Amino acid sequence: MKVIKLALIIFLFLASCAWSDEISDKVDDLFMKASSGEVQFRDLVEPSKEELIEMGEQAVGQLITKLATEDARERHTLEAIFKGIGEPAVPYLIGALQTENLYQLRLASICLGKIGHSDGTEPVMELFDHYNHTVRSSAATAVGNIGDTIAVEALIVLLSDSTETVRKSASVALGKIGHPNAIDPLIATLSDPHYSVRYSAEGSLVKIGEESGDNLLERTEYLDKLALYHTVAVWQKLKYSPARKTLEKYLKSPDNYLRGFSLLALAEIDSGRAKKHIRKIQDKENDLFVLSCMKKAGEIISKDDE
Repeated sequence: MKVIKLALIIFLFLASCAWSDEISDKVDDLFMKASSGEVQFRDLVEPSKEELIEMGEQAVGQLITKLATEDARERHTLEAIFKGIGEPAVPYLIGALQTENLYQLRLASICLGKIGHSDGTEPVMELFDHYNHTVRSSAATAVGNIGDTIAVEALIVLLSDSTETVRKSASVALGKIGHPNAIDPLIATLSDPHYSVRYSAEGSLVKIGEESGDNLLERTEYLDKLALYHTVAVWQKLKYSPARKTLEKYLKSPDNYLRGFSLLALAEIDSGRAKKHIRKIQDKENDLFVLSCMKKAGEIISKDDE
């Protein structure tokens, strides 16, 4: 009897290994087709992705082994598959963060962000202190995509990172989360030395909405020149009417950029008033930048009149 039981145990063990190998081989084959750029597999790419997604957790173990890939096509394919599998993949991806491989760290973070489950927030946030700036940047992007408010304060700290790509990723992430605590730090970021960080802060303030417009209006006298340009752009994109009088004041500024940007913003916010100001200044203005803005403002007004 004992011999029979032992034989059964051995049989089940070997069968499970064979089944595991069969699954691994199937995942490898499907992934090769899903991530292939070869013409012969062109019609198999999407069906192979879909089949891997349908396999769900059954495929995850083998897919995790591919996270260290340096191939861009394979990385994009893994992002799509893990996003499709969703929550069942989260614990495996969190486990995959326990590595020194930079490719795996970045991709595991990105995939957790694509899935968007809050369980991934804190494990990814631990990478905010990583020595490599690309890992920090990917982690910031991931928690922004997850959208969990517990990351807000840590992302605000990243706005002071030594690398502009990290600061930009943190700025974009704060806009996606949309918490009002980020408004003041993002306003400060409008003065960042790198243009990409400034523009991302501008976009994030717009995403947060009218409360950003209110805070900017209260702080205009304390803003430097660059921050003021972006402030006007935020008002323009929000169509923030309380800024109308301030914009009219800026139309008299000796700063040609501020005059031009303010005219565009006023055209979006109050086309009637903008039209009156254009009539007043069109024969006096000779700065080429302001004249180009005047033309664009006229186009905005014309659309409103239609």
